[in-house]
Amino acid sequence: MFLLAMVILTVLLILGSSLMERAQTAVDRASVRNRQERAFQLAEAGIEKALWDLNQPNGWLTYAGSPDLTLQGGTLDITIYPAPANRGVFTDTLTVIATGVLPSAQIGRTHSCAIRMVTHKDPRYFAYAIFGNSEVTVGNGTVRLMADSYDSDDGAYGGGNTAGNADIATNSSASNSIKILPQGEVYGNVSVGIDASPPESVVSNQGAITGTISNLEVTNMLPGVTTVPAGAIELGDVWLEADQELVLDPGVYHMTDCEIFGSAQITCNGKVVLYIDQTADTATPDVRIGGNGIVNTSQIPANLTIYCAPDVVSFTVSGNAAIYAGIYAPQADIVMNSGAIYGSVVGETVALNGTNSHIHYDEALRDHTNPHAVMRSWEVL
Repeated sequence: MFLLAMVILTVLLILGSSLMERAQTAVDRASVRNRQERAFQLAEAGIEKALWDLNQPNGWLTYAGSPDLTLQGGTLDITIYPAPANRGVFTDTLTVIATGVLPSAQIGRTHSCAIRMVTHKDPRYFAYAIFGNSEVTVGNGTVRLMADSYDSDDGAYGGGNTAGNADIATNSSASNSIKILPQGEVYGNVSVGIDASPPESVVSNQGAITGTISNLEVTNMLPGVTTVPAGAIELGDVWLEADQELVLDPGVYHMTDCEIFGSAQITCNGKVVLYIDQTADTATPDVRIGGNGIVNTSQIPANLTIYCAPDVVSFTVSGNAAIYAGIYAPQADIVMNSGAIYGSVVGETVALNGTNSHIHYDEALRDHTNPHAVMRSWEVL
């Protein structure tokens, strides 16, 4: 009887030990799963933080990541490639790696999860009707010169499709950096350098401003156009005169000079992007758009974008035809002697001082201002 009791007791001890071991294993596994899940959540939080920081003013160009953050009892590391020093206004994608790490219940061990995200830039460069880094002038004292707005998504300019959202701005805080001369009219707000106090000290207004005058929230970074995308169609020096015409089908093109005279014109059919830099021949002006100008047959400004390299320091518009485009020439002095631009203009200085020169800001281009990070792909490493 005693022997039978010992056998039963031994069996029960074995079963109990096995059950306890299984229970402990289940607890350990649950703990591991919990810590792995928390590490994953940390990594996910890192991806969300990276998107938030990239979408702050100038974030696409300057955010370098966030190493060694402490969060939820663990650590978070956010790394971004390429680094800010190797990015530019034409960097279209960034890679974000967010790694969450939690300590293990076992001393000296950790649980980690890394997520890789590729983010795509929704390009947004044209936030204003006119942006002059150091100076903006509207009006020459004799002829009505105007900046107003419309929305090409609602059709052509005019009639009910006009508005007063043609904001102009400068990074400068120096007095008289924005000059609205007699007969100059700005249907929108004026923004000046962040250090200007009061902001009105930067503006010389002898014409009309319908909106407010205030400081920029942040300095508007204007990266130089230092590279031409691979595969761009090379046009070399473009010099058109008399009744010559250059027809461009949809695509990306590179010019080493651009001069249009007489009745000549460039005709753009569909979505065209022009990159312009200067030849070694410094005797020629940089960019001169005369004649019938650059014709965007769609009359949709987003379908024609002109980017100028840092060596383009002069951009003159004197033709009679309308130009429907976004013009980005951050190191150039842009002068409008005549004609109209439907779209947006960015330069070192911008001056409307010719006969009946107008800029009609296309509000649809606001969706193309200040690069905006959008998730393209996501995977756990």
